[in-house]
Amino acid sequence: MRNWGVLGIVAISLIAGSEAVAAAPLPAESARMTRAKDLISDDQWAAAIPVLRAASTDPKEQNKDEALFWLAHSQNQSGYLAEAVDSIRRLQREYPKSRWSQPAGSLMIELAQKLGRRDVLWKAAVPPSPPAPPPAIPAPAPPSGPRTPRARTGPAVLPPPPPAPPAATPPAEPAPPAPPVAWFAESYAPGEDVRIQALGRLIKTDAQKVIPILRNIALEPDNPGAARRAVFVLAQSRNPDAQSTVVDVAKTGPEPVQVAAIRVLGQFGGPEVSTALLEVYSTGKMPVKRQVVVSLGERADTSSLFRIAKSENDDLLRDTAIVTLGKVGGREQLRLLFVRASKETRLAVIRGLFLARDDDGLISIAGQEKDPELRSEVLNRIRLIGTPKAKEYLESVK
Repeated sequence: MRNWGVLGIVAISLIAGSEAVAAAPLPAESARMTRAKDLISDDQWAAAIPVLRAASTDPKEQNKDEALFWLAHSQNQSGYLAEAVDSIRRLQREYPKSRWSQPAGSLMIELAQKLGRRDVLWKAAVPPSPPAPPPAIPAPAPPSGPRTPRARTGPAVLPPPPPAPPAATPPAEPAPPAPPVAWFAESYAPGEDVRIQALGRLIKTDAQKVIPILRNIALEPDNPGAARRAVFVLAQSRNPDAQSTVVDVAKTGPEPVQVAAIRVLGQFGGPEVSTALLEVYSTGKMPVKRQVVVSLGERADTSSLFRIAKSENDDLLRDTAIVTLGKVGGREQLRLLFVRASKETRLAVIRGLFLARDDDGLISIAGQEKDPELRSEVLNRIRLIGTPKAKEYLESVK
């Protein structure tokens, strides 16, 4: 099975940098790189390693940074984890502005998790702040008046010092411990994608620390892409605090992030989620309200959809709620709506009953409806349903 996780990371990171890629034409791919990628696509990672290693050290290779990334990927897949770390660190050190630097950072997160290095994950999730510049040393103040010369004195006469004892050979000091291996090159700064990926790996073990960080990212108005990804990570957690944070973001976040939070809320269980969605609906704008309707449909919440369909004054939103009600099988609610609805709304109800495959409801409307346009629409839907009951009714009205 192909490792689509890493390929997905590559796709996201490269798309995020597409403007820079478009601005600078990419160098042509060598035959060796093409060969290496063919081996990788066939899951022959061990065979790709020597090809990529040669490419990464060849001065004539124009894509050495890409070769280093795929080398690290192939080493990871082949079980050479330490070698993969070295390849990534070299990529980040020698090509800090490469478009492959961030995908390599994502791969480093995967390696850190495999090796149980939570400290490395935290370093990526919360990178240290740059050191503050040293404080300026104030210049000495100039003298305020004429200096009084000191009286000269002769040198003090001191007794000779006692003879020093014979020097003992000092014990040999232990060698200082070797510095820890640096996972990230000093010039590498993890981007938001890598930070959120690291937080996603840490949320299982350090939820109480991770959730507030993800919440702050999700509520950041200036980076909706990172905010949406933070919401997704929170939504994947079964931690109650993480799920309640998604609800808070749905209520108070920037509009694009609200929509993302509402979308994932459709996958949550529990009646309190529907209550929260209706609260968001009552204060949200059109995109938010539309997504609430969709999420309620994913939850098959017929009572909440019925409530919106009865009270919504916007025609488009009301009809969307009605049709969604039909998709989730709200037959009884649709029949009640039809009785009090306007002609335009009745057309939406007929579409909803058709989606619910409610042949009884459609046949009842066809037998009572006096408006020729509505009756024709109902008969057309009955023909399309084609159930035995529908066919029998159509035979009776010929």
